Formats: sequence, structure tokens, C-alpha cells
Amino acid sequence: MLAIVLAVLVAVAAGVALARRSRRAAHRARSWALRTMLWALAPFAYYVNLAHARFAADVLAGGAIAVAAIGCTALVAWRLARGPLGLGRDRPTMGAAIHCAIQANTGYLGLPLCAVLFTQQELAQAIVYDTIVSIATFAVGGFAIGALFGTVAADLRPWPVARAILLRNPPLAAVVAGLLVPDAWAPDALVGPAEVAVFAMLPLGFLAVGVTLADEAAEGALRIPPPLDRAVATVVALRMAFMPALLAAASALLIDVPAPYPLLAAMPVGLNTLVVAHATGLSLRLCAAAITWSTAIALAGVLALTGAGVL
Repeated sequence: MLAIVLAVLVAVAAGVALARRSRRAAHRARSWALRTMLWALAPFAYYVNLAHARFAADVLAGGAIAVAAIGCTALVAWRLARGPLGLGRDRPTMGAAIHCAIQANTGYLGLPLCAVLFTQQELAQAIVYDTIVSIATFAVGGFAIGALFGTVAADLRPWPVARAILLRNPPLAAVVAGLLVPDAWAPDALVGPAEVAVFAMLPLGFLAVGVTLADEAAEGALRIPPPLDRAVATVVALRMAFMPALLAAASALLIDVPAPYPLLAAMPVGLNTLVVAHATGLSLRLCAAAITWSTAIALAGVLALTGAGVL
């Protein structure tokens, strides 16, 4: 666990340092890292792990419960933003708060943690969760929120959205293939490299985080350290406490969700909030601050649990 925390810190620091030295080189490195994960590491890891997995009904049922919990969290975030937070007249910030409350870093941080803490079968369950939730919170939910609250209109016509989800999403194609093919199509010799691919996504993903946060700081959207105001604190609480509590309550009342799901539900705010904010005109300042604070809290929690012998 300590190695994961150190890898995150070093990768973010490397991204920040590279951006300060040469923004052009940093952007090239970020593009390479994201493309490598999207087109190579994630599809390979997802395909191999899912090809060797066998799922019970609770995997998809738990995903449906998670999507319902995401919807409830979004509604609560909207109500708090309109009421106690007083963001009713600042729609880009309100939209950013809603999106940050539901968009979790299940890929860069969640899956490597699951690879350490759980079995290969449970890691495959975590991949299914990541796929379902990513579609709900990023490909569909994120851009829908951006269209409603942002300053730049988003194209939400059914075909462009479906094309982006189905045809420009290599990890999703790998998930479908992994679920359909027999074990023999993913030899046991590939299981080890697939696990390495999961871990490789962590430094590459957080290198991209470091470059992006350095960009936001240079453009005035982020102070280092960012202020922990009421809006940011509320978003972090919704993302890391309220949403997991909803999932746990639903699990206790309805069906036991797979073991990795509560951990993934408690992940910090994901970098994809910045992607949506840039594309649709949501508040970059709130997104960047929520990412920074929630990730710091998550890493501190991992260190504390490791020191206590829990992890």
C-alpha cells in the first residue's frame, strides 16, 4: 500500500515538474499516457481478467444499485448547491459540484487498490463496476450535466452519444469480448502481464493528473494548496462518504454487493471531471480543488489504514 501512495505522489510531482519545465512536452506526455491506457493497457487488462472470471447475479445487480446511488447523490448535490451552498445563480459551479459528487477515480486509483487487496476474480468484478459507473457518470451523466449547467452547449443527440460510448471506447469493447470468449482465448500466461497493466495505469494516470493540475494552476483555476471552502468540502463528503453509505445501505437491504464495490464507491473525485468541465464550461476551479482535496484524503486514509494494519 505504501508503494501505491508513493507512486501516486511521485507521478503527480513528475507531471507538475514537467509542465513547469515545458508545457508542450508535458502535454505530449499526458497525451501519450492517456492514449496508452485507453488503447492498450486498459483493454488488455480488462479482457484477460474478465475472460477468466465467472460472475453471479450480484455483480450486475450491484452495478444497478451503484447507478441508483449515483442518481440519488446527484439529486442531493443539486439540492445542496441550490440551497445551503447558495450556488443557484452560478450554474457552472453548481454543475461542477454535481458532477464531482458522482465522478469517482475508479480507474487510475481504484483498480490498482483492488489488485492489491482482492483476488483476481474480485478484480474482474471491480472492472465490471468501473465500466458500468464510467458510462453512467462520464460518457452520459457528465456531459448531460455539462449541457444543463455549463456555458458551452454539449451535443447530446442520441447517435453521437451512442457512437462515443460504443465505437470510441476500447475498454468497453474489451469488457464485452472478455465476458463472451471462452477461457482458452486468454491463456493463463497472460494473467500476470494483465495485472502489471493494471498497476501501470496508476503512475500514467497520475502523471496526467499532475500535468492537468499544473495547467489549471498556471491558468488561475487552481491555487496550491486550493482553498477548502464549503462547496469543496460538501462535494468531497458526498463523493467519499454519502455515495458509499447509500451503496452499503442498499446492499444491506437488498443484495450483498461484491466486495470491491464499497471501496470503489469511496474513491476520490476523478480527473474526468476536468475533461467535462473543459468541454462544457463547468467550473474548473471547483473541479480541480475537489480532485486535489479528495485525492489527498484518500491517500492519507490508505496510509493510516496501512499503519494500523488494516490494509
